[in-house]
Amino acid sequence: MNLKTQCARLKKTATFIALLFAGCALVSCGSSSKNVQLAQDSVGLFHSQLDTEQYGSIYASADEKFRSASTEADFVRLLQAIHSKLGTVRESKLRNTGLAWFAGQGATVTVVYEIKFSDGTGTEKFVWHIKDNQATLYSYNINSNDLIAK
Repeated sequence: MNLKTQCARLKKTATFIALLFAGCALVSCGSSSKNVQLAQDSVGLFHSQLDTEQYGSIYASADEKFRSASTEADFVRLLQAIHSKLGTVRESKLRNTGLAWFAGQGATVTVVYEIKFSDGTGTEKFVWHIKDNQATLYSYNINSNDLIAK
């Protein structure tokens, strides 16, 4: 094989690899935005269930790792305290998102919200496990001086 033929093959291979990487990047970006949207939609459902005191439903639909880290009774007590001290959700503003991928296990999406309740404010951090186009609650944290002070 002459040098000219080898260069032509190398060029074709390099072009193919570049196109392959570009295609993977586009698919990844599309999946990333879809996963973030799933997480944001799940926050809306969480808030709706919180406002209507469906605490057991929130716990039951959470990721198994979440359920193994907290008992239902403890989690329900936390949500009852949030609801009774802070009231219902009035406004939430997305402040930050993060995405991590785990081979064979799906992705996690972290979303942080500034939140206004009817009787206080706070910052909520959710981590959602995304697998098979489903978001399950992996972690939940709220920071609120109003929650502590009341």
